[in-house]
Amino acid sequence: MRINPVLRGSPVPRALAAALLTAGALGATAGTATAGEPSVRAESRGGTVPGTVASPTPLAVREAPTSHAAAVQRLAPGAEDRVLCAVRGQSVNGNPYWYWLVGAQGWASAAFVDTHGRWVDHCADPCPEWKDGHWTNWDGVVG
Repeated sequence: MRINPVLRGSPVPRALAAALLTAGALGATAGTATAGEPSVRAESRGGTVPGTVASPTPLAVREAPTSHAAAVQRLAPGAEDRVLCAVRGQSVNGNPYWYWLVGAQGWASAAFVDTHGRWVDHCADPCPEWKDGHWTNWDGVVG
């Protein structure tokens, strides 16, 4: 690369190169989720996604997407269940998503369920076929 003699010795070429490298690195990772973030889609694909309990202790499956709700079941570390959908609820370890587990018929924090990088559908009226009509939309619950 030829540098203009006026810019030689100036920090501008180095700063420009650093900015371009940084932008390239950010662009390469923009579409990927980190390990602590669930892959949630707004549009429905239908079906379930396999999930594995990634908690070092038994995971409480709850009646609602908050740790304040009663536990309906506990799943051992490494246990598997089918994830039907996700909603925003109480944030756990910085993760606001909760998954509806089909087998356990309850909510588990996405912070402790590994979906192996697969997309989980978002559900605004979560799983009405498993509810008795007393569902409250827990979007915006703060913990």
